[in-house]
Amino acid sequence: MDTGKNLRCMRQCAGMTQKELAEKANINIRTLQNYEQGQNDISKASINKLVKLALALDCNIDDLLPPRSIFEKYFS
Repeated sequence: MDTGKNLRCMRQCAGMTQKELAEKANINIRTLQNYEQGQNDISKASINKLVKLALALDCNIDDLLPPRSIFEKYFS
């Protein structure tokens, strides 16, 4: 599952709309929509945004990111 779909699934499982999550995480709704649609890569998000989303979704930051193998491709 890609990170955008994963974020959408986590949001829906938490019973939140995009607007509710954006407000709870204090991020722009368009930013959230871009992450969910894959137009922005959440792995390139600021640590500030990742922390806000993780707190709003009651999850760990690494739950929002792609698997380690993907990062190894970028940085090796």
